Amino acid sequence: MRERIPLFAGLTLLAAAILVGSVAIGSGIRDRNRNDTVTVTGSAKQRITSDYAIWDISVTSQDASAAKAADQLDAWTASVRAFLLSHGIKASELSAQPVSTQTVAPPSNGYTNKIGGYQLTRSFEVRSSRVQAVADVADASSALLKQGIALSAQPLQYVYTKLASIRPSLLAAATKDAQERAKVLVEATGAKLGKLRGVDVGVFQVTSPNSTQVSDYGVYDTSTLQKDVTAVVNVTFALNG
Repeated sequence: MRERIPLFAGLTLLAAAILVGSVAIGSGIRDRNRNDTVTVTGSAKQRITSDYAIWDISVTSQDASAAKAADQLDAWTASVRAFLLSHGIKASELSAQPVSTQTVAPPSNGYTNKIGGYQLTRSFEVRSSRVQAVADVADASSALLKQGIALSAQPLQYVYTKLASIRPSLLAAATKDAQERAKVLVEATGAKLGKLRGVDVGVFQVTSPNSTQVSDYGVYDTSTLQKDVTAVVNVTFALNG
């Protein structure tokens, strides 16, 4: 009887080891299944029309006399303001910045601390939801140059202010696109697409129509009236079978 005790104890330990091993193996299988996933990129695009316009312009006068440069700038400022208002821009849509002044060195072959003249600049900005009205006055602005006014104009900026309102529908469409792509890929391997595990939302890209430009930080093109808004998501699904 005493001889059987060590044998019995050994068998008990062996059974316990098998049991523990079985539990570990089962847990390993479950963990493996839990990690069987597929991540697919989905995208959705929508064409929009800008609903806001920004136009920056400036006039610069220069003269050896500060007083004469100021008089010329005042006259040009009045002409520019009158031109904009007469071409449909509202006073509430127009803002003017304070005059900026810098001295100009006289023509010289070497260093000099003398002042050769004064350069004065007045900047204007037009901001309006009446996009076509701003585009029309920008097109007509060459008339100021014909009057001898030293006008400097920046390209018209087109902005879309309702981007937040279309984001939910674009994200939903991009996620659905990812799901459809994942289903095709997974079923081709004989497996089945499982539950959603996670969604990683990328930045929105606002580009000119049919552009391929992208950026990790997002693109926001202001050069065109119409734009494409693209949403991109990376969606992770579980795999079954």
